[in-house]
Amino acid sequence: MRAFTRVAIAGEDDMKIAYAGVISLVLMSAAAGQRNPPLPVMPSTGGVGTVTKSESATLTPEQKTAIAQAVRQSNRKVVVPPGISAQVGSELPASLELYTLPDATLAQIPAAKLYKYTLVNDQVVLVDPTTMRVVDILQE
Repeated sequence: MRAFTRVAIAGEDDMKIAYAGVISLVLMSAAAGQRNPPLPVMPSTGGVGTVTKSESATLTPEQKTAIAQAVRQSNRKVVVPPGISAQVGSELPASLELYTLPDATLAQIPAAKLYKYTLVNDQVVLVDPTTMRVVDILQE
């Protein structure tokens, strides 16, 4: 009787495996028949491009002058690798270090919180840190 019981148990295991195999085949064939929707296109994070009007900094000339003066007065030592040039709309290398504007300036000009800065060729360059795009080059 014992041997018969073992055979029945072994047979039940085989049936479970067979059912699992059938279920897997059914699920795979159903999945193969479905089409996945395309993934959304993400914005660029590198390369060189131009900025449209809506992406440029929306600061008044007075605010830009105040930011440039505050950055120069902070006397922060900024190291920019050689060969870096900045033009409004161009993307800077992701490896370039950006700096937060002085606290007093951000308190006076809340719109400037969107930007960080670096110095290129002794010019204050405002950058959108999410895209690394130059949004403005400030002249004092």
